[in-house]
Amino acid sequence: MSKIKVVQWTTGVVGKPSVRAIVAHPLMELVGCYCHATDKVGQDVGTLCGMEPLGIKATNDIDALLTLKPDCVCYMPQFPNIDEMEKILASGCDIVSTAYFMTGTQFGKDEVARLRAATIKGGSSIYGGGVNPGHANIFALVASAGCSRIDKISVLESVDATPYESAGTWEAIGFGLRVDDPAAPPLAERAMPSFKEAVEMMANALKIEVDEIRFDVEYAAATEDVDLGYMKIGKGCISGLRCCWSARVKGKAVIELKVAWKLGTKLEPNWPVEEGWLIEIEGVPNIRCKYQQTGGTRDFDPATLTAMPMIHAIPHVFAAAPGIITADQLPMVTGAYCVNV
Repeated sequence: MSKIKVVQWTTGVVGKPSVRAIVAHPLMELVGCYCHATDKVGQDVGTLCGMEPLGIKATNDIDALLTLKPDCVCYMPQFPNIDEMEKILASGCDIVSTAYFMTGTQFGKDEVARLRAATIKGGSSIYGGGVNPGHANIFALVASAGCSRIDKISVLESVDATPYESAGTWEAIGFGLRVDDPAAPPLAERAMPSFKEAVEMMANALKIEVDEIRFDVEYAAATEDVDLGYMKIGKGCISGLRCCWSARVKGKAVIELKVAWKLGTKLEPNWPVEEGWLIEIEGVPNIRCKYQQTGGTRDFDPATLTAMPMIHAIPHVFAAAPGIITADQLPMVTGAYCVNV
């Protein structure tokens, strides 16, 4: 059996563990790598990812990468680009993506139609996720199978996110703005569209007809100037947020996807955090379970937790029918080939 040929798209926070996982996977072969930054062009991908040289040079030439006839692109920029994705899919190459994409509804009907047409033309598939949105939502859906009645199902990501060293990510959400800046709430909602898409995916999997999905957010302010090393936050500016996407039927919240993130410890209110993902189901029976990485904040590795669900999904996406695929349409994705024996 020939290996699945994979191109890595970017070598940022999530891209680095992705490259390491692809290289280690017995069913996959890394054949190329795309980078946005011009100073990375021509550099060895292994060197860019803190590994031994791999003999593969990073490039910003999309056509050159597609000439390699990859089977899959691990698409991991900060935000998705419809033109790029359409071109990749139309070439016959699958996509697994952590770039704020699950269903594509955030882009509108015309753009979704473009992506679907590209998958049909290329006979390809696209699957989006990560740890959250993505893996945590799947965890909740699996837990729901133990219920005979579900009144509400909720997923909460609650962490001190300081170790996630991506200033661009946090600034795009509104961290660093004044807490009373009226631009902050709509900025947060626009910057995290895949959370809404995750709620849509869960509703579809649970066969719920949703009336609306509502977004609510509140903020915590830095009590002093904060220097995180990769980002500075001024006193009185956003250093924490709690937000919720709630799917509602007849005015009642039936699905909630919530996040509570803080950067640093000098903020007010200084909300306690779960340091993980909390799944709660109200129904018959009530269910509560926690998905948590152990080892403490210093060892917290959100990048690997984000990348690995997508890497493990590649063989299933490769075998899937063309189209935009959601988690409820795939076989069970496990940590196959990762057991250390």
